[in-house]
Amino acid sequence: MTTLTPVITKEFRESKQKANMLNPSFATGLSTHLLVEMWQAPFSSLANAQVIGNILEQAASDCNNFEGTSDLKVNTYQFDPYGVSATVSNSMLHVLIHTWPEREYAALDIFAREQSQAHRILENLKTILNPGHVEVIEIVRGQLLNMEDT
Repeated sequence: MTTLTPVITKEFRESKQKANMLNPSFATGLSTHLLVEMWQAPFSSLANAQVIGNILEQAASDCNNFEGTSDLKVNTYQFDPYGVSATVSNSMLHVLIHTWPEREYAALDIFAREQSQAHRILENLKTILNPGHVEVIEIVRGQLLNMEDT
């Protein structure tokens, strides 16, 4: 298997540094993006689009003490015979899930303006979905170019 490695040219990195000087808001990042894998979650929680839609809405609506978290929009897609892709979003957050119930697995993206909001949604989802194992990578959006090249 081939692994692709992103290449960032010196010119691009220098232009990003100039942009940071012109717009200091990039120095602290724009938002938090959690990449989540959940393993050993119950089949019944992952198989049905309506159930997943309700779970996402419940997990995100608990963050209603954050500015702009009302007016959540939920979209779901039911795979045949089972499995789901679904999103819940508004102007301040976005949660995306893809499920493989036959493997007791779900992949999620949690994107929120506030770090605490993203983590609260994650904790809500862990409580509701009850996976046996969870892996999380956290990315501060607007900061990738400041990270070491891989």
